[in-house]
Amino acid sequence: MYNKWILISLVTVLVACKKEQPAGSGNKPENAGPPKAMKVDGIIVHDEFSTGKLTTTGNVLPNEEIELKSEVSGKITGIHFKEGTFVKQGQLLVKLDDDDLQAQLNKLKIEIQLAEQKEKRQKQLLAASAISQEEYDISETSVSLLKANERILQTSIAKTRISSPFSGVIGLKNVSPGAIINPSSVIASLKNTQPLKIEFSIPEKYNNLIEAGKTIEFRVAESDAVYKATIYAKEPSVDESTRTTRVRATFANPGGKLYPGAFAEITIAIGDKSKVKMIPTMACIPDLSGAKVMVKRGGKVVNVPVKTGLRTEKSIQILDGLIEGDTVITSGILQLKPGSPVEVDVKNVTQ
Repeated sequence: MYNKWILISLVTVLVACKKEQPAGSGNKPENAGPPKAMKVDGIIVHDEFSTGKLTTTGNVLPNEEIELKSEVSGKITGIHFKEGTFVKQGQLLVKLDDDDLQAQLNKLKIEIQLAEQKEKRQKQLLAASAISQEEYDISETSVSLLKANERILQTSIAKTRISSPFSGVIGLKNVSPGAIINPSSVIASLKNTQPLKIEFSIPEKYNNLIEAGKTIEFRVAESDAVYKATIYAKEPSVDESTRTTRVRATFANPGGKLYPGAFAEITIAIGDKSKVKMIPTMACIPDLSGAKVMVKRGGKVVNVPVKTGLRTEKSIQILDGLIEGDTVITSGILQLKPGSPVEVDVKNVTQ
C-alpha cells in the first residue's frame, strides 16, 4: 500500500512538470524593440521674401525729464504750481524760507556802505600823502571782500527759489507748505512731452542702414493709428551682450495725445525685398555657445547651431546653419534629446 502511494506521488509530479514546461520556456528575455518615435510639430524651412522693412519694439520717452529737488535744506513757505499742469521755463514753483539770509544780507549792505565811505576818505588822504599806499590798499580790499560775500549771500537766497528748468507738465507733489526738505527730497516730477522720444534697438547688421534723418513708423498699444518719427541719434557702439545698437527718434506729439512710458511697435524701411529664412521664435533655443534649433534628419533629432538675425514677436531670422528643406521641430523641445526618434507633423505644407 505504501509503495502504491509513492507511485501516485511521482506520477503527479511528472504531470505537473510537463504542464509547466511551456511557461518555463518564456523565461528567456524577449528582443527589445526600437524606442517609439515621439510625435511633434514642425515646419519645413524655405526661403521667403522679406517685406523690405525692419520691425522691432521700443519705448516712448519724454523729451526732458527730471525730479525736482532743492539745492539747499529749508522750510517750504509756498508752493506755486498746480499738479498735472503745464509750467513755463523759469516759472517759480517752490519758495523756501530765507528770512535769516535776508537779515544777513541787510547787515552786509550796511557794512559795505561804511567800508565804501572809509575807502573814499582814504583815497583823499592818499592824494594828500597823509597815508601810505598800503593803508589805502587795505581799505579797498575790505570793500571788495564785503561785496564778494554779498554775492555769496545772494546766490544762497536764489537757491531758496526753485524754478522750472524747462517748460513741461509737472506731476503730483510730494511735499506741502511748512515741510522741512533737504537736497534728497523729491518735490515732484517734471516732464517735457512735446516733442517725445522713441527709443529702440536694432541688430548690428542693420547699423549702416539706419542714419539720422531717416523716418520710422510706430504704433502704441490699444491704437490703430500709425505715427511717424524721425531718427536723430544712435549709439556709436554695439552692445556686446545683445549685439544691438540703441537708436532714438523724435516725434512732435501734436496735441500731447501720446504719453511717456508707452510701448511702441516700430517699422523701419530698410531697402529692397530680399530672401530670408524665418522660423518660429519658440524653435530657437538659447545656448552659452550661441543659438541652436532641433532638426529632424534621418528620422532622428539633431541639434544644429545657427546664427540669428532679426527677431520679431513670433519669428526669428536664421542667417546661417539651416538649409532649405530642413524640418525644424517646433514643439516638445524640452522632452527631446539628440538622437531620439521623432515623427514630425509639418504645419507649413502650403508655401
